Amino acid sequence: MKLGTVIDTQEIKQMAGGDVTAEALDRGWIHEFAEGQYVYGAPWVRLLRKLQSAVLDRAAELGFEEWLFPRLIPREALDSFRLSQYAPESLVPAGVDADQVLDPVQCISLYQMLRGRELDVSTTPIRIVETLGGWTWRNELSRHLDGPIKAREFMRVEHVFLGSRDDVRRIRREVREGLTGPLSSWDLAWQVVVAEGCMEIPSLVQMQDDAQTPDEVPVQDIEVPLSSLRADRFRPEWANHFDDRFDLREISGCSAEGDHMTQSFGISSSDGEELWSGRCGIGMNRLVVAYLYRHGFDDALSSLNG
Repeated sequence: MKLGTVIDTQEIKQMAGGDVTAEALDRGWIHEFAEGQYVYGAPWVRLLRKLQSAVLDRAAELGFEEWLFPRLIPREALDSFRLSQYAPESLVPAGVDADQVLDPVQCISLYQMLRGRELDVSTTPIRIVETLGGWTWRNELSRHLDGPIKAREFMRVEHVFLGSRDDVRRIRREVREGLTGPLSSWDLAWQVVVAEGCMEIPSLVQMQDDAQTPDEVPVQDIEVPLSSLRADRFRPEWANHFDDRFDLREISGCSAEGDHMTQSFGISSSDGEELWSGRCGIGMNRLVVAYLYRHGFDDALSSLNG
């Protein structure tokens, strides 16, 4: 299926618009700290917590357990995840001897913990959601930074799930709809598109090319309108009447990627069948920006104080 194919969409006719990052700085909702880093003040955090709680509540309704993952990742895990092969430039070295990396994807810990294990099929599918471990870290180049939209440290809610092929595809669909549902309830525009992951792994590229239905697409992105400074911002035709800072940007990547990760970490199922895994993370600062871009700061404050 062609990259960028729209799978589902909801359009909104009006937005507050404006430069969300500049206004957040002017109002003291965020404060510049260092390149790619901000201090987030009380109003921003209150809005983030409101949105985050809704995401976590949906996850619980879908049977996800909330866990807490480390953020210092050993090199062995990165190698198995293939980040050191396909995206080494994104890694931030850490640890006493620089033999660890600050977590860039927020799900590696689960794969590493399960390394070499055979999972009793009666315990699958496994559904875990995680956010309390803190920041996700990526070594973004200076020219790619874009306020809280694209920073070097950012907050996410990560869903990870393992099971049969049918389980993983079904759960990915449920999680995706569990995210677009709240977006609709907040009156936000969104679209789901065929996408590529953070690594261009050949097996996933082939899966995308071969896909005939949305469920067969390995990676689907949920995109929302944001206020952005970047020059290459993407504007669909239906957005021509919005202000000229409009940028349609990924807020969540939802994957059902087959068994390449479980094979790489030596994780198997007791019934001998393929053990698939999937992930779906949502960027909380991007969600806050999208909410403020749609409703404006004053309406957002009213919703928090109401």
